[in-house]
Amino acid sequence: MRKLTSLRREILEIINNSDAPLNADSIHEMLKGSPNLSSVYRSLAFLEEEGLIRSVSFECETRFYFSRQKEPIHFLHCKKCHKTEPFYESISDSLAESVAEDRDFTITGHVFYFIGICGECKRKIFSDIEEGKI
Repeated sequence: MRKLTSLRREILEIINNSDAPLNADSIHEMLKGSPNLSSVYRSLAFLEEEGLIRSVSFECETRFYFSRQKEPIHFLHCKKCHKTEPFYESISDSLAESVAEDRDFTITGHVFYFIGICGECKRKIFSDIEEGKI
């Protein structure tokens, strides 16, 4: 493994201690000192290349980074407010086994997520409809 600098170690610790996936801006805000954002992106790329973290993009250009230590991890992602909530139920294990067997494919990992609208956004939409804003 290439060198794990203090910035890379700090970013890895932030991601490993987070319950939800984080984007680069959120990680940047949590860092001590004031590294530039491009250093954060380079460190994230390094950590992902080394297999220490993973990332996912939910119908948007933003990448969200999460810990490899908490797998299997699955997500609910609100397409309105972009809040992402992890869940750990193993609903995909039997599906993965079936897909791998049916297609003679060795699955080495997966990211499983549902995209929809969270309860808070849904209530806001209904409220806006009732008030005639929509």
